[in-house]
Amino acid sequence: MAQQGFPSCDLSPYPPKARNLAEANGKLLGLLPVVFRVILLREILSYDWKFPAERRELEEQLRLLAGLSESELTLCVQGFAGIKLNASIERLDGWADPAGFMEQLTDWLWSSGQMERFRAAAQAFAAFASAAKTPDPPPEARLGIVVIGQGAQKSDAPLFRKLRAHGVYFDNIKPEGGLETLLEAAHQRSLAHGTLGQAQSSRYKHWYIDGDVARPSLFDVQLSYAQLQQPRGLLLERIQQVIASQSAGPESLRSLLAKMRPEEIGLGGGMDPVLGHFAMSLLTEGSGTQVFSTTFVQWAARECLRRAQPETLLLRYAPRQQLRPMNVMLSQAKPGPPDPQGSLVDADMGAYYTWLNMSRLPGADRMRFLAWFEGHSEAIAVGPGLPAGASSRNPLDMRQLLAMLS
Repeated sequence: MAQQGFPSCDLSPYPPKARNLAEANGKLLGLLPVVFRVILLREILSYDWKFPAERRELEEQLRLLAGLSESELTLCVQGFAGIKLNASIERLDGWADPAGFMEQLTDWLWSSGQMERFRAAAQAFAAFASAAKTPDPPPEARLGIVVIGQGAQKSDAPLFRKLRAHGVYFDNIKPEGGLETLLEAAHQRSLAHGTLGQAQSSRYKHWYIDGDVARPSLFDVQLSYAQLQQPRGLLLERIQQVIASQSAGPESLRSLLAKMRPEEIGLGGGMDPVLGHFAMSLLTEGSGTQVFSTTFVQWAARECLRRAQPETLLLRYAPRQQLRPMNVMLSQAKPGPPDPQGSLVDADMGAYYTWLNMSRLPGADRMRFLAWFEGHSEAIAVGPGLPAGASSRNPLDMRQLLAMLS
């Protein structure tokens, strides 16, 4: 693998921390096959806007590669070295524009029949990196709380069917003051663990995501669907302009969304740049997050857990609009009437997905999880010491239920 001359590379598009990281690893990057190098450069380019957990993971991968001998490095990335590129892609500057390089590479991999080879190489490296990684569980057990069914009536279909096999189902919970109790409990965790107001490396540990207007509270991160109304509107406006022009297809629209900056949709200004880029990714990469509040909450929870790995996550679902033709919803027409019952079904499945995603994080054996049908008596609790597949009709208020998870 020949080394590319790093000093001549254009790193001007990189923000400060990303540029420093690229320069510090220039020799290593120059030794890598071009496809794998560009994959890493795309991650390095967004380093300044990554959460601390993501930064650590990227830094660990670079240290892992740097610690290999040349023969070990060659063996580790041989799958990428075997991918054949055409002349037009080889002429691209993967250093300055890794995202643009990857976009054209994706098209080439499909057209040349090499996508499976690429996937196999990526999976092989992921397995290698995972085997070398030491799990880093949080100092405190993770707590996930999902509140579903705002405004919905009790359904004939049983709730929490997929979760019941993993914990205790309760159907005699006193609903009065339940939401306020859950918000306060999550807030107290953020105070007790001392992350509020601290350096960036200690932030993003306690999250509250709401599908409507967030209740007044104080978390490391507080994000709501209503809060992003203006960015959603500006994004839909840009999408409509592309569609109306009839001069660009789905690929061009995808490229446009990938290259958008937070300030283009009203996410700049005084907003934390890490959260601004995170919110932008939710709206530009998520399917339906622009028009369905339930999809927004579910996708935000997935990305938050995958990227920030928080210690506390409180989600509150709200009624989404009723289903209508997609072109109508994307046109920024007045939202349709709310669909509380359909949203309850969405949120019930969303709660299960959130539990699954939390279970994949380090420290899953100590994880606590609670899902509650807002305003009603049904809940499910999963955690150490709670019998799986059990049920209880004991009358409990929310504080008592939380105490069972402590």
